[in-house]
Amino acid sequence: MAVHLVGTAPLGTGGHPLSTMQWHLDHQHGVPLTALPFDADDRWIIDWLEAREQVPGLVKVHSGTSLGYDDLSYYAIDDGHVLSPADVTLGRVEQTAAAFASLERLQGGTNIPERLQVSIPNALDLAFFVSGSVEASAEWIGDMQAMLVGEITELATRWGDRVQLQLESPAILLAYHRTPREDWPLLTGELTGQVAATLAAAPSARWVLHLCYGDLEHEPLFEPSDLTAPVTFLNALADLLDTRGVPMPLVHLPIAHGSAAPATDPAFYAALRELRRGVEVIAGVVDENHPEATRLAFALLIDALGGPVTALGASCGLGRRSAVAGAANTALASSVARAWTTTSAR
Repeated sequence: MAVHLVGTAPLGTGGHPLSTMQWHLDHQHGVPLTALPFDADDRWIIDWLEAREQVPGLVKVHSGTSLGYDDLSYYAIDDGHVLSPADVTLGRVEQTAAAFASLERLQGGTNIPERLQVSIPNALDLAFFVSGSVEASAEWIGDMQAMLVGEITELATRWGDRVQLQLESPAILLAYHRTPREDWPLLTGELTGQVAATLAAAPSARWVLHLCYGDLEHEPLFEPSDLTAPVTFLNALADLLDTRGVPMPLVHLPIAHGSAAPATDPAFYAALRELRRGVEVIAGVVDENHPEATRLAFALLIDALGGPVTALGASCGLGRRSAVAGAANTALASSVARAWTTTSAR
């Protein structure tokens, strides 16, 4: 069984594609990786968010320290300025080129995974965080989507099967958390339509969809009570992608969140019994502070799915952990993966 690395390296170990890749490679522990991440921002999109202050035509309307979700900077579009995709560019093409150029400098080259993993924050999330609210995000979402589609298309054209594209979104599960259950059908249609359009920008690419509860300062946006929302979303997404002839991505499903232990109540996993067959899952269960809960949660997840998972790993990137904690997380993930592989082979 493989280990999936969500993206960021622990505090003080990343900051550049080369150092991020090297840290993850050094902590592979002999277990296959789904891909090798090179994320330079250990806080996901905070560097991008803070850099919007330098873009002409964007006005900071709230200053934050970025030390929590309630303390972020957000922006408005200045009167007379017409927003464009260039105003909100992520620069993933340039960053990916830099990562590939760094490969020859990696140590331990015989173990380098065949693919590099490119972080693709969802347009919905970028619009929400840069504007500060769901209402204000409507003015940004079109250009965010156009920017992403452009970058995704070029990534797939230039590197093809050498990259694994990871679409990342805490906003999806947050939207379900904030929306009354009777309004979920409408919400599901809106969310799946937006994600399907993003995936369709590179339908032949290898995709991972990373759902998330958020992890800024190692604190979640909210605490989940079960997996009903992600299963509702994923089933609808699989149906929609089928109609469009677009393959369903691998799904990294978060179980643990923040510093809390992964759920060990079987009821938490019950909704997985309704997950559409054929949806491949990466189990985001690994928490180094709770090794026994990690192992039990992994077993409960597999039991509820009624079949194996593709990989396992932490619930989010390791960028909010110390180097010691990050190393412990990857060691535990590798241990669980090896043990499960050995058990399954009997």
